[in-house]
Amino acid sequence: MKKKIYIFAILILFVLSNSGCNDGFLDTTPYDGFSTTMIYSSDANATYAINGVYNVLANRSFEVSFYNYVTNLGPESYEHGRAAYGLSHAKGLATTRDTEILSNYRNFYRPIVYANDIIAGLDGNENVSAELRERLIGEAKFMRGICYFYLWNLFGKVVILDKPTPVSETYLPRNSEEEVKQLIISDFQDAINRLPVSYSSAADVGRITKGAAIAMLGKTYMYDKQWENAVVQFEKLLSSPFSYDLVQDYAHNFSINHKNNVESVFELQYVNLENLGSSFDRWYGNRSTAATGGDRANMSSQSLYVFTNLDGSSIDLSTIPKRSSYPNDLEHGKALIPWYQATFANADPRLHKSAILPGSTYVGAGGITRMLYWPQTNYISANPPAIATTYSADAKILIRKFVTEGDVHLLYREDSQMNYPLIRFADVLLMYAEVKNEASGAVSQVYNALNRVRNRAQLVDLPNGLSKDDMRRNIWLERYRELMFEGHLYFDVKRWHVAHTNDPIFGLNNDIYDFRLEKVFFKKVFVENKDYLWPIPGNEIDINPLLDQNPNW
Repeated sequence: MKKKIYIFAILILFVLSNSGCNDGFLDTTPYDGFSTTMIYSSDANATYAINGVYNVLANRSFEVSFYNYVTNLGPESYEHGRAAYGLSHAKGLATTRDTEILSNYRNFYRPIVYANDIIAGLDGNENVSAELRERLIGEAKFMRGICYFYLWNLFGKVVILDKPTPVSETYLPRNSEEEVKQLIISDFQDAINRLPVSYSSAADVGRITKGAAIAMLGKTYMYDKQWENAVVQFEKLLSSPFSYDLVQDYAHNFSINHKNNVESVFELQYVNLENLGSSFDRWYGNRSTAATGGDRANMSSQSLYVFTNLDGSSIDLSTIPKRSSYPNDLEHGKALIPWYQATFANADPRLHKSAILPGSTYVGAGGITRMLYWPQTNYISANPPAIATTYSADAKILIRKFVTEGDVHLLYREDSQMNYPLIRFADVLLMYAEVKNEASGAVSQVYNALNRVRNRAQLVDLPNGLSKDDMRRNIWLERYRELMFEGHLYFDVKRWHVAHTNDPIFGLNNDIYDFRLEKVFFKKVFVENKDYLWPIPGNEIDINPLLDQNPNW
């Protein structure tokens, strides 16, 4: 069964890859060369069709143009050298012609078009068994809903396409943000009614469930500040018939050996086959990672201020050895390494499981254990040898989360079998704590949800008696620690409306520091009356003059 799914997915990718020169995202359907009658003529064919849309979600909508780009725009990371992957945008230099903005726009519309085709093709189609037909329509509604959710958050007003539409009839003005939001809510509500709580067959692992649709409906309400409605949805996931829980080891959420675990609400599936893998090793990995690795995104040192010791006490960074106290970089590095190891010895373990700090090790290609030194070039032949990085002259904190170790991934660096968990139960608990706090203040349910996440990380409980405002800040910090590099924090600081500020943690108008706590070559820029929405791509306005542009773009 799985082999058939992959073969069909490869076919879909072949069709899509040969449509890259089209002017717009609507010029190709995923079933070119196939009769719609044939696609929806049986249970098996209809299932293959929806599998193809899963593949487009995984390999287009939520691939590098999304996760790497929004992570580098967020507070936890930065792109070092490539303007196209977030550097220009983070510096306030994005334009309406930026490639990755266009890619995100088109890549979220592609599954919408395909989902519309599936919904229409299955509605009332008695060639497909009734139970499966209902479920597949539910999956397609979820796919359409989640794509519009991100279009809504990135671009605001967008064109609604909710049925198969000839290309000539798609050149429409944008719908209002309210209309888009209502479509998203309706799609998730409909998906909830059609989807199962779980699947009994191993061949269906990774499919969209009722719980995933409930989580996204709650998240939509949360983004719209409908606190009570969000509380109702998230509370459903905390008890039967749902059995989500936190895995004991936080790192198992980002391990190829523990995919689709009890914490997974919905994760995109990847396998170690050409064109069917994820690209985390390229964009988060280092040059010592198997399959030539990558090393593009890097952790911002502001993140160091977010983490605490296990007892909740702050970590004192003021004692870091200063370069001015040493005759050269080599001597400075000899002081930095033990300082990092001592200073962060009792830190929240999520820091070490998400990032590689100076003096920390990483098992790279060939099973060779390597260490992050400063300066790197002085330790190439050390024992253990230095981790290789693209920009060896820079003092960068590297990303560990999602990056494979050893030789488990030997194909091309963009074909890792690492899954991408779009919704984890830890995120559900944190979202529940946030909306419950906004609705009712720092009541016991808020403490219970937040402390459940903290306790998994071996942190002490939060102190009792926090005000609503103090609890809000603690929830924000906990989201940072738990979810960094997962594509959430950029959207968080925007919905909290703090991205334009100089908040030292959550603001996006700050200098960037390396692990010496020295400024890197640029600072992030986020303009309040402009950057909360991305521009409608100029390429799309060229095609459809009825599209208006977002303010100040």
